[in-house]
Amino acid sequence: MLGLISINYKTTPLEIREKFFLSDSDQCYLYTKYRKDKIVDGLYIISTCNRTEIYFEVFDLNLSFEYVYHKMISKLVKYKKFSESISPYITVKNSKDVVSHIFSLASGLESMLIGEYQIVDQIKKSYSLAVDNKSLSPILNRLIQKSLNASKVVRTKTKIDKGAVSVSYAAVERISSLHKNKSVSILNIGTGETGKLTLDYLIKKKFKNITILNRTLKNSINLSEKLDINYDKFSNLIKLTKNADILIFSTSSTGKLILKKDLIKIFKNRNKELLIVDLSVPTNVPEDVVNISNIKLVNVDDLKEEVNKNYKKRKDEIDIACKIISKLTDDFDDWMASKKMIELITNVKSTINKKIKINNNCKCCENIFDEHFNLIVKNIKSLKFSDKNNETLKIINAIFLNNG
Repeated sequence: MLGLISINYKTTPLEIREKFFLSDSDQCYLYTKYRKDKIVDGLYIISTCNRTEIYFEVFDLNLSFEYVYHKMISKLVKYKKFSESISPYITVKNSKDVVSHIFSLASGLESMLIGEYQIVDQIKKSYSLAVDNKSLSPILNRLIQKSLNASKVVRTKTKIDKGAVSVSYAAVERISSLHKNKSVSILNIGTGETGKLTLDYLIKKKFKNITILNRTLKNSINLSEKLDINYDKFSNLIKLTKNADILIFSTSSTGKLILKKDLIKIFKNRNKELLIVDLSVPTNVPEDVVNISNIKLVNVDDLKEEVNKNYKKRKDEIDIACKIISKLTDDFDDWMASKKMIELITNVKSTINKKIKINNNCKCCENIFDEHFNLIVKNIKSLKFSDKNNETLKIINAIFLNNG
């Protein structure tokens, strides 16, 4: 049984998504917790600014999807100390729909900005963490690998990722629309993947007065040398904000990096506007700073207008990509169902061998049995099974393995 629990930007507002953001340490804890409690047999977690998704596999055919799903959710909600109802924000998928979803995800079709490539790096990073935690079942392992292959096929055969498409790009487009003066003072806080992309786009847009800040000073120095722009100590953030025109946050910090009281103090002696772009999840800037005069705050959810424009431009490519993904999904589903059936028949053979106790280990009888068994396997391999045939598997399992 394959399953997926998704909390994503399509159904969940930012203030809820950030509560369920899972850092690397959070994911490691959950990998250990779910394995210890023997809830699932395979697990893969990915958590970004737009989504937190938990993929799982359960070997026991007698467990219902609903039972496993509720167990998974209750553990997650308890760990995150979430007291409200999470049901309205959750998207749940199982079996073949899980395969189709992650293929679409890797191809950029589920992203806020259609076709963006950043999700591929995020899937790879999450995959490495899952491998380190020994949480992947064979089918989940193959599923992640095939999702990356699907992404490669879609991006090769379509124009889905042609042109700059990312949250960073949308943010810089918004900045450009609000600031025509390319000499405005910009503080870019964060040197991760999103931070680097933002800097690239700012430079392409000819913005010149940019300063990098990061908790690890060495990262700021290295990036500033590479891009030929300024850097400063992270501890100087408040001081530098006094004269800055734009602040861009894209860090993995779980806390607020600048507070409302800091900005109130700054604006006692300042009249010019300050644009704050917060691309982080959890957010780095408290939402109530918008109540301060002359401050404009933009977060990832505020960039949906750019997203919609991008979606319209790429509609034709999406249709082509969906057809490719549908074919790849069918192929994987056939492989998965065939694998399960072969495994079951192999178990059946082993069980029958033990139960019939072939007379005096008669090689003639054994060879006849093997010949018929191999014929069954050959026929099964030639068929196209669907993962929805779990009931069939249960029946075969009950007849041959339990009742002998």
